[in-house]
Amino acid sequence: MTIDGVVTRISYDDQRARGDGHPPVIVGRKLKPGQGVLPVGLLLARDASDLAVPFETVAGEALGMGTGAVKAYADVLAKAPVQPGTVVVADGVETFADDGFGRLVGSAGGLGTVNYVTGAVAVEFAANVANGNEVAAAYCRRLGGVLDEVVDTAASGSGLVIVHGSVRKDVLKVGAVAPAAPSAAVLSLLAEAGIWPN
Repeated sequence: MTIDGVVTRISYDDQRARGDGHPPVIVGRKLKPGQGVLPVGLLLARDASDLAVPFETVAGEALGMGTGAVKAYADVLAKAPVQPGTVVVADGVETFADDGFGRLVGSAGGLGTVNYVTGAVAVEFAANVANGNEVAAAYCRRLGGVLDEVVDTAASGSGLVIVHGSVRKDVLKVGAVAPAAPSAAVLSLLAEAGIWPN
């Protein structure tokens, strides 16, 4: 007697972020709970607790307010870890640029530092910051990969993430609430991380 049976069938008909070319390296990552439904192709970062969260560019995070009597300002960036090379600190007069190695160089001669892991930033302007001028930072969260599946964080605490290899450019998204296509600068960050959109 011959027994012909099917034990199981697995089908990947759903949309994936995996691209052609270099095979992707896919790992399971813990996701921060309470983020709602995260779409396939979402760019991810990790928060200070090492949980995956949506990648974002932060603009205008306040570090302090000028009094006219102080040159040095220090604070901790709220969305650390931070992507090297993306930190900019400004007071409306002098602008500090990140060299990608933890040094901030001011346009008027000021100097500073940034710790990419903790987000600690310290700058000393060339002149006292004018009274009422805000000292603010702009930066990107540290890019950690691309979500390869739709995940409802109310139902699941982890997801499959592409950390190296090819991804489909047409499904890439920045932001979970109002997803948008990544900018050319963000696509460059992906390539630097060994994730190539095609």
